[in-house]
Amino acid sequence: MKERLFIRISSDERSLQWGTLLDAEEGSHAFADSGSLLLEDAETLGEVIDQHQVILLLPAHRVKCFNETTPTKNRKQLEKAIPYQLEEQILDSVENQHFALGSFDAQERLAINVVDKVYFEETLVLLKEAGVEPDYVVSEAACVPYFSDSWSVVIEDQVLVRQEDNIFWSADKPLVEELLKLELQSNELSVTQAVRVYTVEGETLKLEAVPGLATQQEALGDSFLFLAQNFDSGAINLLQQEFASQKKTQRNYGVWKLPAIAASLLLLLGLAYLVSNIIYLNKQRSELEQQTLAETKKIYPGQEDLTVALIQINRGFSSIGGDSGSGVSFAGLMDKSIKAMDTKNIEFTQIEYIASRGELSMDVSAESYDILTGSQRSLESSGLEVSMRNASENGGVWTARITVGLSK
Repeated sequence: MKERLFIRISSDERSLQWGTLLDAEEGSHAFADSGSLLLEDAETLGEVIDQHQVILLLPAHRVKCFNETTPTKNRKQLEKAIPYQLEEQILDSVENQHFALGSFDAQERLAINVVDKVYFEETLVLLKEAGVEPDYVVSEAACVPYFSDSWSVVIEDQVLVRQEDNIFWSADKPLVEELLKLELQSNELSVTQAVRVYTVEGETLKLEAVPGLATQQEALGDSFLFLAQNFDSGAINLLQQEFASQKKTQRNYGVWKLPAIAASLLLLLGLAYLVSNIIYLNKQRSELEQQTLAETKKIYPGQEDLTVALIQINRGFSSIGGDSGSGVSFAGLMDKSIKAMDTKNIEFTQIEYIASRGELSMDVSAESYDILTGSQRSLESSGLEVSMRNASENGGVWTARITVGLSK
């Protein structure tokens, strides 16, 4: 079972709480291990890290949430467009804000969380120096339970409020009552709004007097444990884009280090094999070009360049009124034959072009008859007329004469 380390930074940002929880311990009454630290002593956290999945809860007042209708669902385009779409709703410069994107809801609105870049980067650096790299970073208010039929409120030093999946906020207790009244007015509710109120022992806030609210009270022993138990990995993870976590990649590399080394060795061996085959095929090509050039010299004795010779032959066919098939016979047959045949396993001992019949005759050898017949089938599949004669075996080597011509 995977053990999770939860870290919650306090609302005054001077201290933090931490606690470890097994996946199977949902609903348990306590963390397996827990503690509190001043933020300046965060390096102590490195002592409790042991392949944990780390979830960092930021103070809710640091994370703003928005739900926006967008003209596209392309993530890359949204990453560039959203900051400017929200520009008028954010007091600070959008250049100084980090915009994390969530999913689209039933109303086709995109969930967005926004956090100050400098604060976010400084927090991550502080933890990294302590040997802690989070897998998830979310607002603490995103861990308040969400219900489709009611709002949720957690009352402690600061009050956490969650109205929808991606509408949550926090405020000082004296302000909460007025803020809830404003929310009720802005939503223009015609029915009473249900609210589940979770109260930490020793904290009080009377919401029953707020018109339009129907409250259901529940006592909490440990609000941090309560938030940890209600963490949802589907919440918007602030570790996106330039802040995307590299931890998973690093961890996976550690797990697969030996297989990766073995795979690297196999890759090197494969590359060496490929290079050797390329060298061999280049040698074969050179030999074929020399044999082809020898045949073309019978027509153009002074020609030393194969490409020029092929052009001359093609022009020669055209000048005597040959059709398009004749004009490309020699060059076309050579090209198609080399591409279709298994030149890796076949050696060419002689190549002859029979101009009167428009045929290319090749004396070849291979280690097996199957290699020869395989090349014959490949040539036929490429649209050539093929015949193979005089196939025989001598000392474990098969020889034959393969003749190819353009299909009539």
